[in-house]
Amino acid sequence: MYFWLLHTNACSMTRDTAQLMAWLKEGEHYTLDFKQTVNDPVKIARTISAFANTHGGIILIGLDDFGDVRGIDPEQEKFIMQKAANEYCDPAVALQFRELETDEGTCLAVYVERHPDGMVAALDSEGVGRIFIRDRDECLANDALAGERARLEADSEPVPIYTADNSGLINYLKQHQHISIRQYQKLMSLSFLNAKQSLERLRHAGVLKRHKGKDAPWYTLED
Repeated sequence: MYFWLLHTNACSMTRDTAQLMAWLKEGEHYTLDFKQTVNDPVKIARTISAFANTHGGIILIGLDDFGDVRGIDPEQEKFIMQKAANEYCDPAVALQFRELETDEGTCLAVYVERHPDGMVAALDSEGVGRIFIRDRDECLANDALAGERARLEADSEPVPIYTADNSGLINYLKQHQHISIRQYQKLMSLSFLNAKQSLERLRHAGVLKRHKGKDAPWYTLED
């Protein structure tokens, strides 16, 4: 039994190494990107946005600039990637993960699906979104797509303050005093940009007051 487990692990490691070598031979291109590690969800969201808006792709984590395996903590990398895809991409992007074991350490392949509408924005820490696309081995901002998305958002219907069961914004603020864009996005099942625009409409209408937070603004009922 012990020998069988060793043999199985050895075969799995051989397959992983072979796959890794194949990707290294390809080099970075339209659907493949290499990272040594990921520690900033804002920055990696741009790569996720670019793949999601173009053809999808794979982000391979755990390689240095020379293509040597340095090894990573896959759970930590998964956490940052999920945070980027869910909190700093609008709309959120689905990811899949595959760990690759080699003699030098563990790498992580992150599979990014192409999003159907091809207009996934990468958000900065202030919630400002830019749309990126993949061009060869680069992630480039596409302001034309961003402008089209902004136009579509601006033409959308204003979101009601109350939901059908009266569990909307005013009732929420009476109970919790303040709300962030992220919280309102979840409460009303909106995109981030729609949530932001809706709160700003209510601020300009004198319903809400905006406060500057450390990472992002938050809103309260106007006195």
